[in-house]
Amino acid sequence: MTLALQLIIIALGIFLLIVIMNAAVHRKISESHALLWIVPCFLIIIGGIFPQVTYFLSDIFHTEYPPAVVFALAIIISYLILFQCFKSLSVLAMKNKELASQTALLAERVRVLEKTVQKLQEPSGHEENKTT
Repeated sequence: MTLALQLIIIALGIFLLIVIMNAAVHRKISESHALLWIVPCFLIIIGGIFPQVTYFLSDIFHTEYPPAVVFALAIIISYLILFQCFKSLSVLAMKNKELASQTALLAERVRVLEKTVQKLQEPSGHEENKTT
């Protein structure tokens, strides 16, 4: 790996890290999602600083093409992030259904109470008309 490529990889890792930290600070992503993205950022930076890690992992997993290990790790990390996002989405969808149900029940209670108040006010309105 050339020095220029290493510097580009490190710079992109740092840039991505800054973007993620900025999004977390401005509450555009949650802390848990930020952590999920920070780990790959550090892996990208470490991979750029120490490209020998790729060859070491390639030897451990007995692959002939060292970048295949990098792609495999990227796919695994992507699946973990995707799983976390879908899990959060499912939880939010269930909460949304619960809130919709509660809102419908409360709206019905308000309607019933409004009818009750109207019924209670009607006789007093008729009595006032009778006395005048």
